[in-house]
Amino acid sequence: MSELELAAIVGMALVTYLTRVGGLLVTSQRTHFNGFTERFLKNLPAALLAALISPKLASGDPSIWLAALVTVVVVWVSRNTLLGVATGTVACALIRWLMG
Repeated sequence: MSELELAAIVGMALVTYLTRVGGLLVTSQRTHFNGFTERFLKNLPAALLAALISPKLASGDPSIWLAALVTVVVVWVSRNTLLGVATGTVACALIRWLMG
């Protein structure tokens, strides 16, 4: 693993941690938000997930693209992000195993 990759991982971990802590601090003080803030907080996990997955998609690996497609379909049908991520992870492992 290169220094750049390690720095990216540490940076993403820090941003994720600060987002969670910031969210806890903000929501502990307020019980009602305006429309923009509610949409922002609701969609933040999906945006972070996309930021983590996008570099792998850019590599062009077919197993990643197929797993991403499976993930999108499962999330679209079930409206459950966690189920989509789990299914996509299993799909990627199976596809890589089948492709040898």
